[in-house]
Amino acid sequence: MSKSSFLLFALLFFSGASLKAQNTTNLSIGAEIGLPSGNFSGISAIGTGASIKLDLPVSNQFALSLNAGFMNFFGRRNQVLIVKDFTYIPLKAGLKYYLSKGFYAEAQLGAGLPINQEQQTLFVWSPGVGNIFKLRGKGLLDVGLRYEGWTGRNDELQFLNRSNSKGFAGLRVAYAFEL
Repeated sequence: MSKSSFLLFALLFFSGASLKAQNTTNLSIGAEIGLPSGNFSGISAIGTGASIKLDLPVSNQFALSLNAGFMNFFGRRNQVLIVKDFTYIPLKAGLKYYLSKGFYAEAQLGAGLPINQEQQTLFVWSPGVGNIFKLRGKGLLDVGLRYEGWTGRNDELQFLNRSNSKGFAGLRVAYAFEL
């Protein structure tokens, strides 16, 4: 990426558009991608999913966030080893703080409910940042980056991942509208 492209991206991401998002209830539906880190990258190379998020304003700068989604991390496969997909429904609640108009920091806690019978419920935590951009009409574009950690043992993968934590860098791009 060239220096000018990076600066343009940074300017667009960190500059807040003139929004009333802090004072209104927003509902967003988005696509997610996750890039596993640490030991988790030995089990999966990429994850994809979708989520729905509700932001309930508490004040001009704070909002409560409720998030439900579906996340699938594709298991690594080769000639010797086949790792099953790691599929969960993360349910999270958190607090969103608006640092400026449109730009926010967010922290969420929750649980990851397994889809596969061999897996267990996990504790989920995720700090992140994002920006809300005003689109034409009444729509909003919510772009967020986060680190998400899932804590809990999966006995099936013990020989591959001895850690109780699985973490990934996540990107969420969502269409939001005011309620």
